[in-house]
Amino acid sequence: MTSQEPLGTPAQPTPSRRTIAGRALVLVGVFLFVFGVVLPRLIDYDAVRAAIAALTLGQLALLVAASIGAYIAGAGPSHVLVPGLNWPRAVGSDLAARAVVSTVPGPTDVATRFVLYRQWSIPTDVASAGIALVALFETFSVFALPLIATAGMLVERQPLQERVLLLALVGLVVLVAAAVLLVSIVRSESLARKLGGWLDAMAQRIWRLFRKSPPTGIVEGMLDLRERSKSVLTQHGLRGFAAAVVARLAWFVVLEVALWCVGIGPDVLQPSAVLAAMAVVGIVSLVPITPGAVGVAEVAYVGILSSVAGSGMTEQLTAAVILFRIAQWLAPIPIGWVLLVVLRRGHWGELLGGPDKAPTPSSS
Repeated sequence: MTSQEPLGTPAQPTPSRRTIAGRALVLVGVFLFVFGVVLPRLIDYDAVRAAIAALTLGQLALLVAASIGAYIAGAGPSHVLVPGLNWPRAVGSDLAARAVVSTVPGPTDVATRFVLYRQWSIPTDVASAGIALVALFETFSVFALPLIATAGMLVERQPLQERVLLLALVGLVVLVAAAVLLVSIVRSESLARKLGGWLDAMAQRIWRLFRKSPPTGIVEGMLDLRERSKSVLTQHGLRGFAAAVVARLAWFVVLEVALWCVGIGPDVLQPSAVLAAMAVVGIVSLVPITPGAVGVAEVAYVGILSSVAGSGMTEQLTAAVILFRIAQWLAPIPIGWVLLVVLRRGHWGELLGGPDKAPTPSSS
């Protein structure tokens, strides 16, 4: 791998139509199983439909506004960690990348971001370092949520729950360890190589447990990240991580709005409990059980929140979770593809690893 070939950029094998169709069938199968087999055994669908149908235009408008805010906040890490990427392009590329990876197998979100960044004259090293750090910070930001949930319990003067405190302690340990490792990796090439080998071995085991093809090039990617991220981390590291946490909290606001829309307010379900549930679902979703955690996230949210609010609220909670997941996962797919059509103007090759080349960056 040369210095001009960042890990996960478009030099990936083109997924076949059969592979893409297989992924689509998996998504459809998971949807049918969760919403056609699992949830009907737990909830009354008529009550869920009634809760959604009772939404007013004002409530829908508030939900849409909160979702737009979350889309903008979701692009915050890219805006901070990729110098030269303005807000409109950060939002557009973020939504486009999420739409592509939700429908086309492989690291296509990475390829999408890279091609778009190069199209906008962002240097290769800046683009690749930013993409790697955004992925890293987005992953670890979920471990900050239990700490915030614990602080929320103190503010709300609620009894501190043992499970939340344990999760907060785990989150703190993970964040401290990640920070120490990241700084050490930047300073030591040998440590970066050893850590890359360890992560590669772990990935091989975990991905095979779920019968998934494990990622490749982890060691090379770790060394590449070390070389490319020094200046970005020094100048924008803390702001980038803060932006990733804010992006998580923006989706927490969307979930709170969805709960309020179906009649579940803070008096029924404390915000700290909702944030703790989001942390658990976020950590579980780090393991790629299904594409986009489809099915897994919905069942987890309903189960965790029902255990706190009570079984009598299951239908309303399910309605809120469905609204939330439509905003978080389903709606960005058509929105992102439309944005990609506009941004790429019909040039698709590099997004899927084909021969089409990105436009040569201008000298301006």
